[in-house]
Amino acid sequence: MDSFKLQPYTKTDLALMYSPNSGTATALQNLYRWMKRNQSLMNELQSIGYNKYRHSFLKQEVSIIVKYLGEPWTRLSFLCYKN
Repeated sequence: MDSFKLQPYTKTDLALMYSPNSGTATALQNLYRWMKRNQSLMNELQSIGYNKYRHSFLKQEVSIIVKYLGEPWTRLSFLCYKN
């Protein structure tokens, strides 16, 4: 099973990894909601200059998100788990 790779991701790609059974808009809304509800996560992102208007998450931002939300399901691990 592939493990999660820490790298820059588009916000859509990362959101879909966290919500693999959702459409794009719903996955993004879920990720943003989880992020906003975790004040420690948001504070740490803000401390490194997080820009909510950027199209992608930087590697350092992904690292912080994973620190607070855990590793997302990768498509392959989801399919393996489902079977």
